[in-house]
Amino acid sequence: MKKSKAFLFLSALIFISACAPAIKGTEKLQMKNGDRLTGEVVRMEEDLLVLKTDVSEDRLNIEWNRIDCLESERDLTIVLKGYETLIGRISCPSPGKIQVISARLGPTREITPDDILSINPGTYRGFLNAGGSLARGNSDSTAANLSTRFEARTRRHRLTVEGRFNYGEAEGSTNTRNSLGSIKYDFFQTEKRYNYAQVLTERDTFANLNLRLTQGLGIGYQFYDSRKRRLFTEVGISYYNEDRKVGDDTKSAAGRWAVGFEYETTPKWIQVYHRQEGYYTPESSSVYLRAVQGFRVPVKDRFGMYFESDYRFNSKPQDGKDRSDILLIIGISYEYAYW
Repeated sequence: MKKSKAFLFLSALIFISACAPAIKGTEKLQMKNGDRLTGEVVRMEEDLLVLKTDVSEDRLNIEWNRIDCLESERDLTIVLKGYETLIGRISCPSPGKIQVISARLGPTREITPDDILSINPGTYRGFLNAGGSLARGNSDSTAANLSTRFEARTRRHRLTVEGRFNYGEAEGSTNTRNSLGSIKYDFFQTEKRYNYAQVLTERDTFANLNLRLTQGLGIGYQFYDSRKRRLFTEVGISYYNEDRKVGDDTKSAAGRWAVGFEYETTPKWIQVYHRQEGYYTPESSSVYLRAVQGFRVPVKDRFGMYFESDYRFNSKPQDGKDRSDILLIIGISYEYAYW
């Protein structure tokens, strides 16, 4: 119970911190073709600068190689291609040159836009989802599904928190009740390779599962990491513990793998995703796999509709239990993000 309370407190603290308003500012962009743009620089990564303006709700995506210079009246975090980090206001001492002015160190040497790897690389992104169904007449059933996923990222660090709850009734009797909570920390040793530490907890009343707890370490590789396209894979080892309501419990080491994929077809249109996580326990020669896949369609502002399938597989379930469960969900999604 203490661990559960600590986990919920940490999740709430992260959520509140993420939703805190950022300090806004006004930056001036001098383009190579002579145009000038004014707005708030959200971030620049992978040679793409995101600019928020007052004239449009949509954020502008500008190719970094089209920008000749950038000026700011507030401190920005600038990461150079040699992974040196500078914090300060940006000025344009001459065409094609940039200078960072730190309140503590003063002006730095002059650099060019080509020397900059990223600006304000820290980001967060999360979703709050609510779905369900209601049937009355020849059939009498009710289902409710709540889930959230939050991710905060800097150049070196990434924190991911996830929570799920599913409940269902049919003909006045409860037939579905399960929940999940996970937290994972990634430390990037290089731009794409990272080490991770992960904790996962699950409960499922109708699968004879009082608590499944896994804690593990491993390595991962981030092939792509942008708003439009994301792909990663992970392998590692875990301590695998199943506390069953009836029957013998399981406590042993297990191998873990995970794969995640997200793709946004066009800005503010369909977002397709797939995430799976699996465990192999040598002691019992058993495999446990969970996979979530679906698509999300933005409707207005940060709200959208989503369709999702939640699949779980256990190669050696308890007597009388099925090896697999699948849950189809349709609902409303709210996105909160800093990109």
